[in-house]
Amino acid sequence: MHGLTVLGNGPAIAYLIGGSLLGMFVGVIPGLGGAVVLTIILAFIYHIDVTGTLSLFLASQAGSYFSASITSILLNTPAHPEAFAVTFDGFPMAQRGEAGRALGISATSTCLGGLVGCAVLVGFIPIINNLATLFHPPEYVALVLIALLLVGTLGTDAVSKALISVGLALMISTIGSDPVTGVYRYTFNAVGLFGGISIVALFLGLFGIPQMALVFGTASTIARQDMTGRELETSAPVTLQRGFARQVIGGVRETLSHWAALLRAGLIGAVTGIIPGIGGFAANFMSYGVAQQMSRHRERFGTGIPEGIIAPEGSSLAKEAGGMVPILGLGIPGGIGGALFLAALTIKGVKVGYGFTTNYPTLAYEAVWVIALGGIIGTVAGLLSAPLLARVTRVPGPALVPFIMAVSVVGTFASDVSFFSVMEVIVFAVIGFALRRLRYSLAAFGIGLILGPTLEDNIYQTHTIFPGFTFLSARPFADVLFAIALGLVAVKWIQLRRDAKAAREATSGAEGAVEMRRLERQRHPYPLLGLVTTSLLAALGIAFVTYGATHYDFSTALMPVVGGALAGLVALWRLPAEALAYIHYRQDKKAPAPLATAEASAPAVLSPFSPPPAEPGSVVLGALVTGALGPEGDELGATPAEPLPGAMLAPATGPGAIVDKTWGRNGQYSRELLAFVWFGGLIAGCFVFGFNVGVPAFAVLYGLVSMGRVFRGWLGRGVFAIGSAVVLWALTYEIENLLHITFSPVVHL
Repeated sequence: MHGLTVLGNGPAIAYLIGGSLLGMFVGVIPGLGGAVVLTIILAFIYHIDVTGTLSLFLASQAGSYFSASITSILLNTPAHPEAFAVTFDGFPMAQRGEAGRALGISATSTCLGGLVGCAVLVGFIPIINNLATLFHPPEYVALVLIALLLVGTLGTDAVSKALISVGLALMISTIGSDPVTGVYRYTFNAVGLFGGISIVALFLGLFGIPQMALVFGTASTIARQDMTGRELETSAPVTLQRGFARQVIGGVRETLSHWAALLRAGLIGAVTGIIPGIGGFAANFMSYGVAQQMSRHRERFGTGIPEGIIAPEGSSLAKEAGGMVPILGLGIPGGIGGALFLAALTIKGVKVGYGFTTNYPTLAYEAVWVIALGGIIGTVAGLLSAPLLARVTRVPGPALVPFIMAVSVVGTFASDVSFFSVMEVIVFAVIGFALRRLRYSLAAFGIGLILGPTLEDNIYQTHTIFPGFTFLSARPFADVLFAIALGLVAVKWIQLRRDAKAAREATSGAEGAVEMRRLERQRHPYPLLGLVTTSLLAALGIAFVTYGATHYDFSTALMPVVGGALAGLVALWRLPAEALAYIHYRQDKKAPAPLATAEASAPAVLSPFSPPPAEPGSVVLGALVTGALGPEGDELGATPAEPLPGAMLAPATGPGAIVDKTWGRNGQYSRELLAFVWFGGLIAGCFVFGFNVGVPAFAVLYGLVSMGRVFRGWLGRGVFAIGSAVVLWALTYEIENLLHITFSPVVHL
């Protein structure tokens, strides 16, 4: 109760309500919620107290879960990966004219499941301090590796890509002051790097700006894009009929009648969240699978039954509550949201782990109340505004680009009061865009940067306390954890090898060769980008190891050498496969084009922003664009059926086939490059003229030049340009005044 009274002051309540509504509103937009919004919030918490930070951060996360399911139920388009499982039964129920019933079940399950998770968290709080005492430095090293590998292998299609992501993260985390010796590493006398990489710049660069570039590249409505910005072949949206409120009330009552299924889903979500690295995506599918296996009507799952909605929705918010246990007790997050929350606590100077509840006796209970109340506020408000939120998804994606880019630039400067951090954003944006396109694990990359210092500190302590490999005999529990980490890599590798073997056995003869080449293209969707990126990663890893080994002593160079060796050696191992994929790609481009069959001559259904049909003579590659996120697809990587370089939608082999073209999917790649040019121009304008001039000038130019696909006439473009400029100028001005920050531009007007 004392934790609740701490939240009873005016600012904390305002942050709680505001964060819940913000999460509800943004969570409904596919690709924009989750990490993108949390990174933007992260930029503004420097000037907020700990309680306000806790309220704003956790409430926005809790408030987004139900609204993310609205598009799953009404449009069959998941806004977040966690909302994918509800499409199995939510959308079929809505198609029967029971959309209100499905939304009522979803809202009640999300809210009450979150309360179950909060109850589990309350039970674990008294033993949070003891969790840290169970682990010594060797165990901490193993735990961090388990979290990195679990998260990394869930979001990519190759174990080697997950290992490279981890290695690259560990390399970058060593830039700045060595936490052990205090020596500056890899700063090259750049003052902006003395404090290390900016966390805000890192996450905005990894998630926010690449997402906007992908949105700008497809130039389509956000509801028709998956987490990679690729167009989705979505089903027709469901319209809300009369009696919506009555259906919602009926759904609420129906959920309460299935209390056992709801309790089971909440417990599965909470327990899964406690295990570092599992994440909500796996928790929802695990809950759905358990419900199906335990049901007496398992054959009805997927046809639109209440249990098929209760199971995944009841575990979504409960997972967030359970995830607080390893974050507060061990300092190990279970996903990107947890990593961002841990980064927020680090920024506020809150030390997690041993002694947490002693040093902050009410903070854990405040987190419980924020998650519970944030989930309730976000769910109730989302249910009341569901018809309006469904319309928000039809907002053209390019219309959001200037707002997200401008807030990212201003927010990054506000977080560190350093323009060097703003320039870091564009560097990480390019890195994040390339890694995301190639299905490297951005989750492992982001979490590795957060946990890098912790891992380095415990490796150093392990080496000091247990010289050599003596910890293997002194700490048997650490041996078990290291075996689990190695087992995770082995299991994932065996799984991928088994899938590849099954694909080879399913094909034979000439058709089999064509099919194998198609599967190779799916594994290497961007051959030239893959070859260049892998070569650069190998060179960077080798250079990192060489420089560290020759310029620093053993303790200072230990972590850079470990990270550089991991990324460099694995990249070298991947290099022949990337080179072979590029050679095959060039050979296929020179091959004569097969003629389209008569069955493939039917016109394809294209969206208003879809590219035109293929021209005669195009080379059919045969990879299909799928219309849903698969088990491996998430906000941090592409789905296996990602479009190939220079590919576009065309009906050459049926609806949605990919046909090779010279450059871009109807200019998509050119527009993505242009998006980075716009962002670079925004940064340059702010550096030269200041934020109060550079931001509105960017908005005006963007609206007049790049909104032609949304507004055909100059009047619409002009209104958008002036309106966005006024809004962004007011926002920039208020942020500078509120936070008492200023920037001296090169040119004083």
